[in-house]
Amino acid sequence: MKKILSLFIGVLCTLSVWGQTPTTDKSTADVSAQWTSFTQQFQQGKHQQAIEEGVKVSLNLTQNRQYREAFATCRQLDALIYNLEQTSQKPQHGLHFLVTQERLRMYTRLKNSEQCQKQLEYLRNFAEQSKSADLREKLLFIEADYYQTTGQSAKSLQCYKQLFQLRAAGKDVAGTDRCYQDMLTHAKESKNTALANAMQKLYTQWQDSIQAVKAAQELKALQLQYDQSQQTLQEKEDRISQDLYFIIALCILSAALTGGLLFLGALLMKHIRQVKKLKQSLQIANENNEQKSQFIGQISAQIDPSLQAIETAARTSAAQLTTHIGYLRQLMDDIQTYIALEETREEHYPQKELNVSALCENIMEKAKADFHSGVEAVVNAPRVSIHTNAEQLERVLLHLLKNAAEHTENGKITLELKKRSAHTFQFLVTDTGSGIPAEERATLFKPFAKVRELSQGNRLGLPTCSLIAYKLNGTLSLDPEYKKGTRFVLELHV
Repeated sequence: MKKILSLFIGVLCTLSVWGQTPTTDKSTADVSAQWTSFTQQFQQGKHQQAIEEGVKVSLNLTQNRQYREAFATCRQLDALIYNLEQTSQKPQHGLHFLVTQERLRMYTRLKNSEQCQKQLEYLRNFAEQSKSADLREKLLFIEADYYQTTGQSAKSLQCYKQLFQLRAAGKDVAGTDRCYQDMLTHAKESKNTALANAMQKLYTQWQDSIQAVKAAQELKALQLQYDQSQQTLQEKEDRISQDLYFIIALCILSAALTGGLLFLGALLMKHIRQVKKLKQSLQIANENNEQKSQFIGQISAQIDPSLQAIETAARTSAAQLTTHIGYLRQLMDDIQTYIALEETREEHYPQKELNVSALCENIMEKAKADFHSGVEAVVNAPRVSIHTNAEQLERVLLHLLKNAAEHTENGKITLELKKRSAHTFQFLVTDTGSGIPAEERATLFKPFAKVRELSQGNRLGLPTCSLIAYKLNGTLSLDPEYKKGTRFVLELHV
């Protein structure tokens, strides 16, 4: 207790020196009130609240540019905490954390980056030693704020991402959604535009991936139900065929055995009734299949037209049935491809040196097979080499060229390469076709934005290409200024 009293005397001496420094009466009154509150709370054993009041004293001094007195106050607070640790035989990492945070704020204001780094390291040690999740979160907030203040936006965003991961760990979908909302609210309240944009992008991607996974799971379940229904129908058809063959055999036998005509007639009538019953069962099964198709339509409007086509083909043509099942399987494959790309969107493709001019010529040769007669193919690519993934780049450009071929009946289709800067290249795919309606442009790169017959394509090509472009460290967009057809721009940063 004697040590604590001596430390109080030292603090009062510091305040007396501070009092000799010119300042406003209001500031003096505020500091005096805060110091009185600090003294009372410390004597009452409310150490957390006392240190917080002491930090407020330092904050007031700093606002009046009395840094010497503010640092002296922090040293006195350190001494009180050390004495408290000796008395209680317990480490006070949380109290040390508060005082060190105040020092970091002062050094940040003084633009002393060397001392700021030291204080950040102290804060990390205190947070680690305390094993407190609250201190860990506070540390990440402090680091993010410091990096944002000093213009290190990338590090600031990284800290916020770590903070989000810490908060969202072990939570269900609803809990994760709340974490995203909390981070977005914090970004808006702190007017941190960069954080708000980054979190909104991550939030949108997370929502899209959740919806895609749900859709894939529902589609898989519906596919299983459909396969089971088809198997049941096939079994009933087989039974009908077997019974019909048996009836035919009985008819032949009745002609040869006139004496058993009545018996065979009765048996025949029995089997006829069975056939009628089986046909009724088949009709019921078909009606159930129609109900399943309606259910599928309620779950996923995207595949409804093809399921109706399958229902019709099941009564008429096996070839048509196979074709429409192929459409569904292609949709499943494309969804799985899209989900796989979405889940690994942050994993960029391996790259190597590539002769772009030769690649563009080869891609155009492959695409020309789908061009309408009279459509001119133009390649304008200088002889340059860039680091990228040839296979995935060809995949995107070939899809864009085939899309252009489908909608261009005359004129020309052009593949160009332009160097925009030392590390930025643009691939332009331009056609003179019918163009894209204005109402469809906003959802062009979003999956399942519009319901259409699967025989006309599932519209997953451009969303998939957009994800591939991202994994190539680039972007895929539609040029809104081009009015003579359609122009897609694949921009790569190499």
